[in-house]
Amino acid sequence: MFDTGFAGQTAPLSSPGDTMRPGRHWAMALGLMALLIGIGTAAGGAYVGFGTAARSVALPGGLPAIESEVVALFMFACGGVTTLLGAFSIYKANDV
Repeated sequence: MFDTGFAGQTAPLSSPGDTMRPGRHWAMALGLMALLIGIGTAAGGAYVGFGTAARSVALPGGLPAIESEVVALFMFACGGVTTLLGAFSIYKANDV
């Protein structure tokens, strides 16, 4: 941000005390990755729910097959939670 201060005086855009700590850079990067993974998972859940609605999804280990709507709801919920955690991580990385 740009602070004008008093008339005629301006603060520099980047001063030595305003730099982000290295941990905040990692939090920002991981938050962006979580945001992208969450959006992708939610989109995959929507595809499974709408695209393959007629088929059942086989589960491993001898478990019975379940309907694709159940898988879509689970994927969409996990994608939503991951997206929220990524957004929160980005918010906390920018917190002053």
